[in-house]
Amino acid sequence: MSTLQKMTTNLCQVLRLHEYRNSGTPELEKLGAIDIYYLEAIYQLKDPTIGTISKLLGQSTPNTNYHIKKLLSLGLIKKRLDDEDHRVTHLSVTEKYHAALESNSEFWANLQGRLEETVSARDLAVFQRIMRQLVEVLEEETMLNEL
Repeated sequence: MSTLQKMTTNLCQVLRLHEYRNSGTPELEKLGAIDIYYLEAIYQLKDPTIGTISKLLGQSTPNTNYHIKKLLSLGLIKKRLDDEDHRVTHLSVTEKYHAALESNSEFWANLQGRLEETVSARDLAVFQRIMRQLVEVLEEETMLNEL
């Protein structure tokens, strides 16, 4: 395992554990791991189709529909018919999901404060720039792999 892979895996796992323990959102506490993957994919892809989500997560359409129905019933996502082709359905997250993300803002404010106290302003700026670039590269890779 490369150093980058190990560091990002550790970061993702620690953040997921923190979110799971401290979500404080009943709807999120009802979700299983695969439901979270669906929800995060819908959020990240910004208005994907059900087929895109199914393909991205390597799931069958019936399985995808099962998880979509669960997320819909909890009010975390919504469906919208395509403006041009009414056979195509797009998915997006709701304000309820955005509120759930914001519910942990105190943790993030404290984390940022601790970093600002312990890391030089220059190093923190470099870290933030690298994180932005990492997300951009990963988004590009995800989009390329969809084609």
